[in-house]
Amino acid sequence: MLPRFLTTSYPMERHYFVVPKFALSLIGFYPEQKRTLLMKLWSFFNFFILTYGCYAEAYYGIHYVTINIATALDALCPVASSILSLVKMVSIWWYQDELKSLIQRVRFLTEQQRSKRKLGYKKRFYTLATRLTFLLLCCGFCTSTSYSVRHLLENILRRAHGKEWIYETPFKMIFPDILLRLPLYPITYILVHWHGYITVVCFVGADGFFLGFCLYFTVLLLCLRDDVGDLLEVQNIEVSPSEQQEARIVREMEKLVDRHNEVAELTQRLSGVMVEITLAHFVTSSLIIGTSVVDILLFSGLGIIVYVVYTCAVGTEILLYCLGGSYIMEAILRFTGSLIALAKSVI
Repeated sequence: MLPRFLTTSYPMERHYFVVPKFALSLIGFYPEQKRTLLMKLWSFFNFFILTYGCYAEAYYGIHYVTINIATALDALCPVASSILSLVKMVSIWWYQDELKSLIQRVRFLTEQQRSKRKLGYKKRFYTLATRLTFLLLCCGFCTSTSYSVRHLLENILRRAHGKEWIYETPFKMIFPDILLRLPLYPITYILVHWHGYITVVCFVGADGFFLGFCLYFTVLLLCLRDDVGDLLEVQNIEVSPSEQQEARIVREMEKLVDRHNEVAELTQRLSGVMVEITLAHFVTSSLIIGTSVVDILLFSGLGIIVYVVYTCAVGTEILLYCLGGSYIMEAILRFTGSLIALAKSVI
């Protein structure tokens, strides 16, 4: 049984960006959150944790390149994701007002679509957006958790064989020695573990925005196509419309043109917000997948499982971007095709 929020019975208005909202609210970066002083401090704390984590992982990886290539790659592979998450975090913060405006306007436009057929579109695509984004959240959570589980299991096995516990963090990072000794070590371990989850929620938030907007724009385009078809549908070719009917059709068509232009404008605004994120994502994803495959070849046991899960998570992200773009392109083609068919029938 699926959780209720992943089913079509869940209220449509609550499906709207439910997973990105949950993820980004955890770190204080959801655009519609109230920016209280406490929230700003929490956001800065998470920004600092992620930033320092990127530095510490990169420093560790570069330092070990000439010493042990497997250990170096074990640090450099996650740091690529961490840096990309930092880019996404900064982009979401920089464009928070624009994202808030887009979220509210698209919500308003989709709420106006209330016919039975349009509700069917909304139910299908809203549920799809929630399910796919939740899939990414699960993959990211499993990937980040697997690093901590691997480290704990390796140390438990060491203790079982009479060896000493290795005071390292789940992700390979450089820290001052005092932070890797008791009594501060548990705090350092928890913060590094949280660093992994910050990375995940930034991915889920940014990628969820992209997928969500693409699917919500798809709904708007399909609804617009239906409205144009219903308006220009000829009931009886032998009966000419009256002047009042023609005037009403012209007024309604003007409204539909305005709706189309607004959807086009919103799409252009979204592309301006997402361009850096999308470019950085596809550039780094190839590096991450390539490094993960090398790590799978170099490691054994738990190390292989970690990077198989990691590769699945990155592949899921790419899937979300491809699906989002494909759906909106398909909606545009269907909308254009229906207009051409209508124009031919009228002529």
